[in-house]
Amino acid sequence: MSVKPRRPLLNPYEKSMIQFLETCVDNNYKVSPQVSLFQICQQVSNLDCELRKFLFSPSAVDALITDLNYNPCLVVEFQSQYHDSPEAKERDRKKATLLEFAKVPLICSRVKDCSLLYLSSQDEQVVWNLYTGQNRENAQALIRQYCQESVAPQL
Repeated sequence: MSVKPRRPLLNPYEKSMIQFLETCVDNNYKVSPQVSLFQICQQVSNLDCELRKFLFSPSAVDALITDLNYNPCLVVEFQSQYHDSPEAKERDRKKATLLEFAKVPLICSRVKDCSLLYLSSQDEQVVWNLYTGQNRENAQALIRQYCQESVAPQL
């Protein structure tokens, strides 16, 4: 039996998104890919059986932005056509529910029409044209806004 390292750890879309997220935040934040949901959310009271099982499963988020003390500020999920199946939608719903309980904001990203990146939160959506660069600043501002809101109460 043998084992070898998985290379690369991220696919090209994930790598591009991590690099983009790093341009959105300053040195007061850290961007980490593939973080276990269990590392972000801590059960403090009884959860529905299905949510509890999901929390302790190997489920991970695509990107977590933390402050310098590693307090979660924002989760970004990179979605593709694989998230369209009923099973994937159910996993995404459970993940969103747990993050909402933990009060960690969630933004989903998805490329549509080959060159449009949609960043969607529960309250708003920004569309960034990857080909022309139009609205890149708005996409960056959305990420920054959620990070700053997340740390504001702790100051």
